[in-house]
Amino acid sequence: MININTDLLGRLKKADSSAWYEMWEVFGPSIERLIGSIASRYFGQETIKDVSQETLARVYQEIAKFDPRRGVKFSTWLYAIAKHVVYSELTTRNAQKRGGGVKPMSLDDTLHEVSQQPLPDQEFEANVFRAKVYRALKEVEKQSEFAEFECYRLRLTRNMQGKDISAALGISEASVSRYLKRVRDSLRQAIGMAVAGYSWTDDERAQLKTSGLNSADDDAFDNALSDVYLTDEKSRRDYGKMQKTARSVR
Repeated sequence: MININTDLLGRLKKADSSAWYEMWEVFGPSIERLIGSIASRYFGQETIKDVSQETLARVYQEIAKFDPRRGVKFSTWLYAIAKHVVYSELTTRNAQKRGGGVKPMSLDDTLHEVSQQPLPDQEFEANVFRAKVYRALKEVEKQSEFAEFECYRLRLTRNMQGKDISAALGISEASVSRYLKRVRDSLRQAIGMAVAGYSWTDDERAQLKTSGLNSADDDAFDNALSDVYLTDEKSRRDYGKMQKTARSVR
């Protein structure tokens, strides 16, 4: 049974501790990459970690005010909070250097500024969508037998066909075909649940339709998921490089 809770927002607003852990597990890497991309030129790695934690704290403080009925996507809202925390830290530090006080932009002003821009968070929004898909992928991996998921991993990451997977793993082509179908069916269900469970506006839910991940064609589905997965993996590797760079310039 796929274990993806579909009421994350409701649980967050009730201050459910497991929901906060889940949100950070799903969206934390995307938020940290976003903060790193904004702040790495200004801050060392320890400060970036502090700013990431401050962003989570602000989300905790402000979540009750988040209302998707206003048409603001959750990714846009998260982006605005992360941007506000980073720029508030910069404003405070610059004011300290000058020996004076400057009032940072309010969070409401930042939210308004971000929501008025055409696509202020396009890259971050794509990262957030991939995070939902990645959550589904990891859930299916956790619940699958090793051989089953390894077959699909080779299909996903190396574009290998059944015959080649069979030779690589030393199992029959018939078994490979069964395993691929089983994992693929589970992924279709899990991705649908994850996108629905972590999306609260029509625009967010519509991302599934344009991603190719709702295709009934197996090859089209695999190709679309491979693109999402490999892009996310590259993003994670690039973020790791950025962390090393930040540590080296501290």
